[in-house]
Amino acid sequence: MKIAYWDTAQGNPPRLFGQIKGTPTIKFVVPSKKNKRTSNKKKSISAYNGERKAAEMVSYAKNMMPNHIVKIKDPKKIKDTFFDKADKYALPKVLLFTKAKTTQAVTKALSTEFRRRALIATVKLSKVNIDLVKQYKVNTKENNVLMVVPDEGEPIVMTKKFSMKNCKKFLDEHALKKPYFEDEAAMAKIAARDGAEKAEL
Repeated sequence: MKIAYWDTAQGNPPRLFGQIKGTPTIKFVVPSKKNKRTSNKKKSISAYNGERKAAEMVSYAKNMMPNHIVKIKDPKKIKDTFFDKADKYALPKVLLFTKAKTTQAVTKALSTEFRRRALIATVKLSKVNIDLVKQYKVNTKENNVLMVVPDEGEPIVMTKKFSMKNCKKFLDEHALKKPYFEDEAAMAKIAARDGAEKAEL
């Protein structure tokens, strides 16, 4: 998240933020879901009306973060909900096995940072997902295990501490360098697949 300060003594803020009745006023600006895939021009603005204490504001900010994570709730449907979706856009596949009860801020940030460059899914380390845990040889002593699942070969597991800095560096090595619709190799895969499907029809 980025934090900006506007001094109202120097002039009114842009109309986008609406009417400012008093200071300090805290507004949250997030990209609108109505944006086209190539643009984040449209914004959704909301005012913070909670307590002006650090803990409360941080909690609210984390809740407001965009979230593009795929949650694997049924391990039997992982192919449809995750693998097929990733293949549809020729995206690298990233799995995060976690003990966290809710989506972590780091995970949300990664989903935005690598949106349309990789598809990230979370799998809770629980009895329900024990088959997936065994399949991917997950170390259940860890709170978070981040891995890239290639189309062939063994998963590539991040060995460093789970943090935004380390996760970003790790995923930068495996994600597309550009959004899939600007990546020539990704678009070539999509075109080849679509061509093969049409040929079968």
